[in-house]
Amino acid sequence: MKNISTLIMAIAMGGSSLFATECDMAYQDATYGYQHADTAMEANNVTQLKQYAERSRIAIEKVLQSTEKCGCSEANDASYYALEHLNKALEKDKFEKVRFYVNKAKAKAKEVIIALDNCSANDASFALNEEEDDLMEQEKLLIEQQQRLAEQQRKLQAQMNEQRRLQKEVKLQKEAMLSMQKEIKLSSEVTLKELETLIYEFTQSMGCKENDALTEESFERSLEELENETLTATKVFYADKAKEMANNLLNRLSSCEWK
Repeated sequence: MKNISTLIMAIAMGGSSLFATECDMAYQDATYGYQHADTAMEANNVTQLKQYAERSRIAIEKVLQSTEKCGCSEANDASYYALEHLNKALEKDKFEKVRFYVNKAKAKAKEVIIALDNCSANDASFALNEEEDDLMEQEKLLIEQQQRLAEQQRKLQAQMNEQRRLQKEVKLQKEAMLSMQKEIKLSSEVTLKELETLIYEFTQSMGCKENDALTEESFERSLEELENETLTATKVFYADKAKEMANNLLNRLSSCEWK
């Protein structure tokens, strides 16, 4: 974009010999207005954006006054709309809104320059090479598109990194929980086995002949079962088995032969 600004400035300087009237000043001010709008579009914060938008507004305001006097009506109309867009931009607070109107003003500032060029068509030094200008505008649009794509890729990469981080965190949490479940399994099953043996021995010594299992289902579990449940569920399972054994002990004692 600096090359475009330099080209426009050079054209403005070359045209000063023929613009001895107000249109001469209008051309230079239009150039400055375009440059400031173009610089504003490169800003990355609303303060800087508005700062250059204000400079562009001051320059375009001069263009409006000059073109009214020099008689270039197309340039006068374009400068009026450019000024209108800049005033709207300066009224906004959000970055994207300000930038939207500055961009529209920039386009109108370019139209001012082209209109002034048409008004001085008899001087070849003021002619703009439209084909080159179109190519440069296409190049600018391509660069902007590439920048947007790069930003999208950056955001996608950040999302993927965050997803991987969360997956790793969840995996570590599950591994830690499974480790605790394994400890509970080992300790609980050993204890329940000892309790089962003690109950059998105690009931037999008391003359209770019933030898049915103390729990409806085995209290020994597989690792796969642990992986499919929470830590709390594991604790509840073994606690329930202990309660079941205790209840069966009471039932057996109440039905022993010696009673």
